[in-house]
Amino acid sequence: MFKKNYLMAAFTVAFSAAVTLGALSTSTAYASSCGQSVVSGEASASEMALEKVGETRLRVMLFRIYDAELYSDNGNYSGANELLLRLQYARDFSAAKLAEQTQDEWERMGYPQNEQSDTWISELSAMWPDVNSGDCIVAHRVADGGIKFYGTEGELGMIENSNFADQFLSIWLSEDARFRSSRDELVGVK
Repeated sequence: MFKKNYLMAAFTVAFSAAVTLGALSTSTAYASSCGQSVVSGEASASEMALEKVGETRLRVMLFRIYDAELYSDNGNYSGANELLLRLQYARDFSAAKLAEQTQDEWERMGYPQNEQSDTWISELSAMWPDVNSGDCIVAHRVADGGIKFYGTEGELGMIENSNFADQFLSIWLSEDARFRSSRDELVGVK
């Protein structure tokens, strides 16, 4: 009984963390299949002259969670002024669950849980849609430091704060990211 409960708890933790984290496997991902038009009303990644830095696929146990691609204005993670992170989901998740997992990951990474982070989480909860398999969420960090979010239907909103942008993208791109090999694939190290 203990072993069964332990395995179920381990799976639950891993699956929950996977909702908002970088990929676990080293499979090649093709998140662009969610369409360059995701950034509707704006230029697509290729039209903005953003170059692909890396890609990865998140799998937890046997379950594919999402594919991720990272683009930048200089083709590298280091020294980029603009970044675009595209996530194409392979499963359904509520907006509330995505925001909750974002907050949980920030806490794990040691970011302060304060009024400002609570405000950001509330903004994300209100801005993000529930996602279904095949849907995308794109986070475009613009040169002035904020992040514009796009969904399958177009622009979702923007949080104009460079601290938010750094903290949000650190979930996938920081050296402290939960899945280091996935982070390395995204930033083009592997």
